[in-house]
Amino acid sequence: MKLWQKASALCAAVLVTVVAVCSGLLLLYAQRTILDRAEQQTMERQYALTASFETMTGYYLLSSDPAAVRDSLVRYCFAKFADAGSVLVHGKDTVFIQQEVNPAALLPMEALTGGIQVLPVRNGEARLFIAGSRVDVGGEPYGVYTVQDVSDVYRAARTMTGMFVLVSLAGAALGAALITLLMRRGARPLEALAAAARRIAGGEYGCRAEVSGGDEIAALAADFNTMAAAVQDRVAELEDTARRQELFIGGVTHEFKTPLASMLLHTQLLRSANMDREERDRSLARIEDQCRWLEKLTQTLLKLLTLRQDIPVEAVSADALIEDVRASAEPLLTARGVALYTDSDGGTLTVNRDLMRSLAVNLADNAAKAYDPGDPDASVWLTVRDGCIEVLDRGRGIPPEALPHIFEPFYMADKSRSKKQGGSGLGLALGKAIADAHGAKIEVTSVPGQGTRVRVLLKLQVYDNELIDSPPPPVGE
Repeated sequence: MKLWQKASALCAAVLVTVVAVCSGLLLLYAQRTILDRAEQQTMERQYALTASFETMTGYYLLSSDPAAVRDSLVRYCFAKFADAGSVLVHGKDTVFIQQEVNPAALLPMEALTGGIQVLPVRNGEARLFIAGSRVDVGGEPYGVYTVQDVSDVYRAARTMTGMFVLVSLAGAALGAALITLLMRRGARPLEALAAAARRIAGGEYGCRAEVSGGDEIAALAADFNTMAAAVQDRVAELEDTARRQELFIGGVTHEFKTPLASMLLHTQLLRSANMDREERDRSLARIEDQCRWLEKLTQTLLKLLTLRQDIPVEAVSADALIEDVRASAEPLLTARGVALYTDSDGGTLTVNRDLMRSLAVNLADNAAKAYDPGDPDASVWLTVRDGCIEVLDRGRGIPPEALPHIFEPFYMADKSRSKKQGGSGLGLALGKAIADAHGAKIEVTSVPGQGTRVRVLLKLQVYDNELIDSPPPPVGE
């Protein structure tokens, strides 16, 4: 049984009990009032009869009157005021009676010690009130009685009882129906709250319960929404943490490729070529540099992508950054038959050197992948001017429908080509994270069949640069 049904049944039971008790008390009070009124009327009749009879006999009757005259006069005086319910008794004799019931047998004259006595009597189906009082006439005691038929009063009371029962049952039924309706209506916010809880349990963490009114249920709904928001935030935080951890794992794997490839080339060179000591030391120094960069890059990526710590920055000259990028990327690009052209304004950038080096290497590597193998004009231009790092290629370009998604982790516009070239879809996602950590902005402009330009705007403004070595006109301008 549902809560609103239990509450409805309980309230209905309480209502029926209250109505029954109140109706019973009111019914008893009404019956008592009616009977008291009938008794009062009987006493008033008895008092009027007694007073009138006593006054008239006192006026006409003399102590010297013979017994026959006295009896006749008493009978005459009583009959003067008597009605069908009046009875006069003298000793054992009934002087005046016009009905079947002899009240003296039920209320003996000996019991009439003073005042008016009233006795309720049931005579078959009839209900009677017998009122009696004692009157002395000429020194002789007489019993004066009034018999009041109150059967109609009892019938009216029974009719009223039936009406009370019907009205009470109808009121209780109507009240129970209204209680059920109100409980059902009042339970709807709870049902909506339960539905919202089920939806949230099903994964719709943005679902919220409707808050209306200012009662306790509204307060509960508001608290529920607060809890749901906290759960949503926590779930989002956990999902973000999981995404960052996944991005970190993929990112480290992705970033390992460039320094490892460079180290592999130098290792192969050391093993297969006849080199003098100076060349060998240069190759070993390059391997050591790549290892140190790889170590520092791993730690920095961990802070950036999983721990969310602020990255350390320093003043780095544009020429030093280009030299770092050339040292890491040029062997790879050369192996692919892609020329790398660089230029800078000789300025200074406030960046994390390892992360910005990784970003520029990734952009150069992506640009080199934009060319088909064996393309004789394959070239990548890297420039650093006025706080803007720009990488330009004249490769196949990026389709317009893919541009909004290129910064999403693991997104690849051409999956088959990217997999053949060793791509994982993490380069630009990592680049976006690095740029965001620097408060920078990445702009990508691409025209299919003409090439792609990527700008990292450290000063968040638009630049218009000219490339060295007379490259083709900039893309989109």
